Amino acid sequence: MSVDDFLDSLLTPEEIARRITESSGVYISARTVWEKARRIGVAKKIGRSMLISIEDVPALLREEKPKRSAYLYDPISAPTIVHRPGDALAALKRARKKRQKARLEKAK
Repeated sequence: MSVDDFLDSLLTPEEIARRITESSGVYISARTVWEKARRIGVAKKIGRSMLISIEDVPALLREEKPKRSAYLYDPISAPTIVHRPGDALAALKRARKKRQKARLEKAK
């Protein structure tokens, strides 16, 4: 593949948005194309200009699945207690009661 062929296969987000709109009839903005290309990592930047390869356009058209929160699905990285504003004081009171109870039992 020569340099000219490679450069001919690069498109701007505006050109990609125009082609998608013309072929499908669904309006899509260049900004949407630009953001998704950055998010999925297919953008090539030269200075302030972004270029996207023709081979990467199908990746832009794929549906993105929402990211899952690590706290909901990974019990190892999830905190043991989910804190709410009043929980800190309640946890402190429980710890004090526990210590007092332990001290009283030791004194007996």
